[in-house]
Amino acid sequence: MRVLLKDMKQGEIKLIPENDDDLWHLYNIIKPGDLIRAVTFRSTEQKADLIRSKKTEKKKMKLGIRVEDVKFHKFSDRLRIHGVIEEGPQDLGSHHTLNITTEDNEAISIIKEEWMKHELDRIEEAVKQRKQPKVMFVSLDEDSATIAILRQSGVQWITDIHSNRSGKMYETHSTEKQYFEEILSIIKQYKTMETPLIVVGPGFTRERFMRYTKTVNPDFKNIITYGTGHAGMNGIQEALKSGIVENISKENRVLFETRLVEQLFEEIKKNGLVAYGVE
Repeated sequence: MRVLLKDMKQGEIKLIPENDDDLWHLYNIIKPGDLIRAVTFRSTEQKADLIRSKKTEKKKMKLGIRVEDVKFHKFSDRLRIHGVIEEGPQDLGSHHTLNITTEDNEAISIIKEEWMKHELDRIEEAVKQRKQPKVMFVSLDEDSATIAILRQSGVQWITDIHSNRSGKMYETHSTEKQYFEEILSIIKQYKTMETPLIVVGPGFTRERFMRYTKTVNPDFKNIITYGTGHAGMNGIQEALKSGIVENISKENRVLFETRLVEQLFEEIKKNGLVAYGVE
């Protein structure tokens, strides 16, 4: 996230969301009653014209929307902000939905009557994360591998790969090689030189995969391994709780929230100073 303007006297912060995590941060920051200024597209035709033609011409314009509802569509990388138009060249008082994505590299302004400290902290955190590499996981055993990426909004599952092992054929290593190659082909689509890769799982398959990877891809850097009791997403969650990721990405919000939950349960066990409820 890039912050272009921070005017606390006017209650305005102007910024550019650069990735999916930034959209997730904005989802947690923007509240009903806030004023959002952003570039959008809206029909320029009058209602009478709409009746005559099914095709409506949409014009690019800047609007100010008084927020009523905010939705984050995680799998379509889109933030939808719905509200009433208060600023713009037309249709004041009408409803409109802003579709915020990272593709257009457009700035948006958030105007609040009062900024809460945790909201400002979240923006500062998002700015810091520009310099933090995302963490990639491969969690595997002899049957299947799960590939996922740790983002600020949580662990994003990418795909599952099955080894299709079958008796003696698997023991010749031909099928295992194909299995490893398929895993590596997915990794290469997401991993950059800076992206940390953590390989987790039980048994010896994880160790053989590490040796194979170092042999066929010696230029792969920043790879570590950790033994877990399970493969799949359970293995990734086990690795997150172990603290191994903190050495790579200390600023990650998922790790921070995981630590808080663990502390909460510890305090509950010993009847410590903790309060919890429905909200």
